[in-house]
Amino acid sequence: MTAANLSLAFRRFGAWSPAYWVGMLALFALAQQAASSLNCDVSWLITTAERVLDGAKLYRDIEEVNPPASVLIYMPFVALARELGLHPEAVTVVMVAALAVLSIYISGRIFCPLPATRWRLTAFAAFALLVLPVDQFAQREHIALIAGLPMLTLLVTRIEERAPGLHHAWTAGLGGGIMVAIKPHLLLALLPVAGWAVVRQRSFRPVLGGEWIALALVCIGYTAIVWLAFPSYLDHMLPLLRLVYLPNRDSWMHLLTGSMVLIPAFAAALTFRIAHGYPTVPAGAALLASCGFAVAGLIQGKGYLNHGYPAVAMALLAIALELSRPGAAWRFGTLCWALLALASTFSYAQVAQPYALRDAVLRLGPPHPKLLGISFDFALGHPLTRWVAGRWVGRRGSLWVTGSSRQQLGDPSLAPAQRAAVARAAGEDAAMLADDILRNQPDIVLVDAEPGSAWIARHPGVRRAMQSYRPATHIGAVTLWVRQCADKQDVSRHCPQ
Repeated sequence: MTAANLSLAFRRFGAWSPAYWVGMLALFALAQQAASSLNCDVSWLITTAERVLDGAKLYRDIEEVNPPASVLIYMPFVALARELGLHPEAVTVVMVAALAVLSIYISGRIFCPLPATRWRLTAFAAFALLVLPVDQFAQREHIALIAGLPMLTLLVTRIEERAPGLHHAWTAGLGGGIMVAIKPHLLLALLPVAGWAVVRQRSFRPVLGGEWIALALVCIGYTAIVWLAFPSYLDHMLPLLRLVYLPNRDSWMHLLTGSMVLIPAFAAALTFRIAHGYPTVPAGAALLASCGFAVAGLIQGKGYLNHGYPAVAMALLAIALELSRPGAAWRFGTLCWALLALASTFSYAQVAQPYALRDAVLRLGPPHPKLLGISFDFALGHPLTRWVAGRWVGRRGSLWVTGSSRQQLGDPSLAPAQRAAVARAAGEDAAMLADDILRNQPDIVLVDAEPGSAWIARHPGVRRAMQSYRPATHIGAVTLWVRQCADKQDVSRHCPQ
């Protein structure tokens, strides 16, 4: 093939429809997810959704740290999987990918870029929503960004003083409402973009459109659902979160040097460099949204990778939007974008896969083992339990109350009343664990090195509950304790009932 033919082929390649690029990247994302596993949060939320569909009472029979929306968004996927006889993980991945494709389509219809640049923007958006998340795929923040992207796109049209159709406004507003319901902090991504529209037009008309009415209706409806259907969240879980979870923050040094801040900062610098100091309205709006997402993550103060994903995705989209400008430094900008995108994708592909632990559970436990963990690490039992087709029999996914209380109890300036309340919550955490062991008799108890057997010995209730268990094997920092009759190497022992 001659150089001229290669050039012609490349031009035809770039001229293919946006649907082609979305489809190809969607297939790549599905293959990528098939080669890995959903992370601990998604795995636990699927488990929680299953338990709720089976009749368990959320925040009583099974406890989730986050508000009800975090469970509700996975329930349709789990219900559909049951109807089809498929694994919930597979259905979740396919449905979230389909929602991402729909979000890109709706955003494209609202934004209406020029045909010459549409394939570029579509490809960049598809990468951000389908490929970039890697191990954060189907996380709440991922789904929230998918839902909120049309709203952000519509706000760009408001800044540019274009009048979107009423159906577009309501559709975008519904998605924005879902995003805010999933994580109320994420409203901070919409406000600066809307503020720019108000300042630019010197009028409040941009924030009085149908999209904001739809967003408000979704949030009001969700609040009513929480109030009426999940009173235990307000009465029990929210006070517990305020006591032990919310005060437990990562250091500012770690937060400010993490990908949630650094990658958007580099992307902003690159966008202004490509734009010679004057980004286009869409690129500027994407940077403002990225900044809002980053501030939301800083307010949460945990430094988790999933908290920073929306900020990183919008920052990469800002570069892409600037590169779509005629005459932009395409080669230089694309090279820098590719390096930044690869670094971001690599940072989201660092979730450990517990293969050795899985093999040990399969070796020591019966088919479909009942599992429980004594660990501060939420990732110890999830997605491990689903990997071995097991059943998690604890009301909590980990000793997160005890783990979160350590930072406060180690603070000598903590008020005595607060210290007593935190210590009482940690004691109730241990009591709940002991009750779950006695009531459900797990086949295997995963005991992490932290807190370890010393913690078991310090809590009489847990020590009594573990009397019918003994250490069977060690996998790294984890010890697998088995019930006497569950030990396949010593079947002559009697299993206490």
